[in-house]
Amino acid sequence: MENLDFSLYKLLVQEVREARKARRQLANLFVTLNLAGASALGFLVNGADHLPPALATWLIIALVLTCWVWRTSNAYYTQMLAIKYEIIYEREKALGVDALQREWKKLSQHGLFKWFALERLMPVLFIIGYVIFLIYLITPEDVANAQAAFDTALARAGSFIEPVHPDKGP
Repeated sequence: MENLDFSLYKLLVQEVREARKARRQLANLFVTLNLAGASALGFLVNGADHLPPALATWLIIALVLTCWVWRTSNAYYTQMLAIKYEIIYEREKALGVDALQREWKKLSQHGLFKWFALERLMPVLFIIGYVIFLIYLITPEDVANAQAAFDTALARAGSFIEPVHPDKGP
């Protein structure tokens, strides 16, 4: 039975290793996507007299959504790994060893360091950068033009809709 417990323990440790590897690969993908997106924005701004505000806004919305997915993925992996470690700690207790627990306890995981972990902070930093870029890029005139275009679109949409008169029916 002890050999079976140790085999299960080894399997669980391997699963954690694989999950951590997948988490790193996913983080690398999101960093690459965001750097490419930020570079594309810079290229578009540098190559044109004026980047159309609508295009810039849509690109930034897409990049912010990418960061949101990144942040959500981080939270999922954090939760999944916490559960896996909890199960591993139970197996360690049954085996009479606590190698991973001792290692984890010796790491500094408290206070500001935990809150400012790079994997949590990176998506937020990118979002802040995109919002600042958008604020810098869009002028008050662009906002007024967008409002006028929106009002015109609403007026046109209203002209296609026939009012229903209560006394005439549909």
